[in-house]
Amino acid sequence: MPDGAIALRVLLYWLLFPAVALPAHVIARAKGRQGFLGHILVWFVIIPVFLASSYLGTATLIALLAASCAVACWEIVRLNGLASTTAPRFALAAALSLPWLLLPQPALASPLGVARLIVMVPAIAYPVLPARARSRWGVPALALGLGASLSFWVLLQRMPGGVRFVWFAFSVVAVSDMMSFLGGRMLGGSRPFPLLSPQKTIAGYGVGAAAAVLISYVLSFAVPELDSVQVGLGALVLVTFGFLGDLFASAIKRRHSAKDFGACLGPMGGMLDRLDSLAGAGWAFYAFLHFVLH
Repeated sequence: MPDGAIALRVLLYWLLFPAVALPAHVIARAKGRQGFLGHILVWFVIIPVFLASSYLGTATLIALLAASCAVACWEIVRLNGLASTTAPRFALAAALSLPWLLLPQPALASPLGVARLIVMVPAIAYPVLPARARSRWGVPALALGLGASLSFWVLLQRMPGGVRFVWFAFSVVAVSDMMSFLGGRMLGGSRPFPLLSPQKTIAGYGVGAAAAVLISYVLSFAVPELDSVQVGLGALVLVTFGFLGDLFASAIKRRHSAKDFGACLGPMGGMLDRLDSLAGAGWAFYAFLHFVLH
């Protein structure tokens, strides 16, 4: 099936989203659960913009990711720095993060491929650093890690048939995020990470994971390179590392006693509040594809 036909079919499936989301909002509101409609409206913007940028080509996707990464760098700087040093710290963060989106596609085991993974390590250690180290090294560490992790979405795009892998992976992560939020709000229950992410529940994670696996099989026509087992495993990889990315971002916010990274996305918070799952899932899914397709 040509990519254009697959893109149209993916879009048609996404057009069914309001048929599920809006009734869910009505039910949630009837139960006294607020805030879901705002998330729906923001996703109505994010989903077509991201999928269209990928469809239009690698340069367009890079431009979208670069703009999003720049906004996220500003949020990182504001979270870590004093007002008097915001501008130079932002320039440093942008200089350290954005070039990763432009680097050529290497083999995963090549020096450049390994470097992408290595520079993510200091960022991962950020939440446990003492305050003085976070103040000095926090911005460059997080900027490097953010740029390197988002660059794996560009690497996915550049693979043979990569635009389809981007549509598939983004759809799975987006559905997981949305349904985790809805499931947690609707069902409540045990909260496994009360200090890091007090609003997340086991029921929410379960609903998000189940919905993500389901949508992966609905959209399996977009990734004919994967058999039925690999489709399910790929969805679980995306869900697991998307959850970890979300938890990591929550750990950063808790270190700064912040609820959100910003407010540019309205009820969804800041740009980094939406990029966290994508940053966590992108590199893991790329590594998964590298393993199963080679």
